[in-house]
Amino acid sequence: MKRLYLMRHGQTLFNVQHKIQGWCDSPLTSKGIEQAKAAKKILDERGIQFDHACCSTAERCCDTLELVIDLPYERFKGLSAVIHI
Repeated sequence: MKRLYLMRHGQTLFNVQHKIQGWCDSPLTSKGIEQAKAAKKILDERGIQFDHACCSTAERCCDTLELVIDLPYERFKGLSAVIHI
């Protein structure tokens, strides 16, 4: 059986400033980094391992994904982070 996990990026500077990001990019805040690390901890505790991962080309998405998984991933324009097993 295959499962699809969808994940949003961690908190960014623009989130804190209540700015709409759209295709603009802003870096993860320290809280965003901690959110990604917390997601990794939950996935690890549940024994969830991934075969494949991909995300958009946005820095916030790549940075979040790199904190959550330890495997190569594909980047696609216009795509949010997607991981499946």
